[in-house]
Amino acid sequence: MNNIIKYGSIEGIPLYNCSGLTPEEWSKEKGYPRPIAGTIDMTYGITMNILYLPILSVMFEPENFKMSCFKIMTFLGIVDMLALWVNSIITGFLAYQGAVYCTYPNLIYITGMAGLGLWCCSCIIAMSLVINRLLDLTKESLCKFLFDGSRTYAILTLPIIYGSYFVFFTTPIAFSSYHLTWFFDPLIFENKTQEYTNIPHGFNNLLVVAVTCLLYASFCCVLGEKVREIEGPTKNSSLSTQIFFQSALICAVNQVASVIYVIMNFIEVPLWLIMLGHMLWQTGHGAPVFIYLGLNKKIRTGVLKRLGIKTESMSGSVVPAQAAV
Repeated sequence: MNNIIKYGSIEGIPLYNCSGLTPEEWSKEKGYPRPIAGTIDMTYGITMNILYLPILSVMFEPENFKMSCFKIMTFLGIVDMLALWVNSIITGFLAYQGAVYCTYPNLIYITGMAGLGLWCCSCIIAMSLVINRLLDLTKESLCKFLFDGSRTYAILTLPIIYGSYFVFFTTPIAFSSYHLTWFFDPLIFENKTQEYTNIPHGFNNLLVVAVTCLLYASFCCVLGEKVREIEGPTKNSSLSTQIFFQSALICAVNQVASVIYVIMNFIEVPLWLIMLGHMLWQTGHGAPVFIYLGLNKKIRTGVLKRLGIKTESMSGSVVPAQAAV
């Protein structure tokens, strides 16, 4: 964003100047139409966003939204939905067209800024959520001090500021239909990859996501201990194991996607690995839908009621879910 202000327009930024060829010529030379993959991506993004709507409506219920964890989960859900527009719906459209950066420079530049900011924002939201749950189990007084009432909104300004930094002051990602993913290098000029390097993004992916995974591990250990204290180790060992593997899976998806995205922007890697990284980014933002519906009884019951399906009233524990690249 700062370069748009500096040079007056996206086309005016020297490293993003597409004047060498027409948009059609850029697509023909650098792109590769992928109608099947594009359709799948768009279908996935639209489906996940539709499934998210009843989940968010349950989270917004007064009895739920008054809880700090539901405020954080709601914000994470909104960010996930917006991110799915970037990494699935718009990506699918661009892949279907066989587009590259210079095919739709304005659309891709702005979408790339948004996608990067949303990913980094979601990383901090996920960290806030697991810290909230961890403190609620171990330091209840501190949890209330930090998150009670409107204080949660103050906490949530941090991921907004963090994500905005990436939008305004760092290099955006740019789409390539040939690789079916987003790179920092828009692939306009030869041998200029290093000039598009985004060091803060590497910091986010390698450090912030790793720290969040460590917090997840701590959460699992504390929660497992609490469960054993309340109802005995034998009865709830399966629950503790379920929570552990759920959290481990979320962390694995996000961590692998994060590492792949850092590596592929510095060295050449196989196409299948690049596509895997993108799929994991999509999964990181879509997986919470299945986690909430499958493992959170309160949300699942609320959604079923909205669908007119009668079910017994149940209250479930809130399990943190994280979003990706």
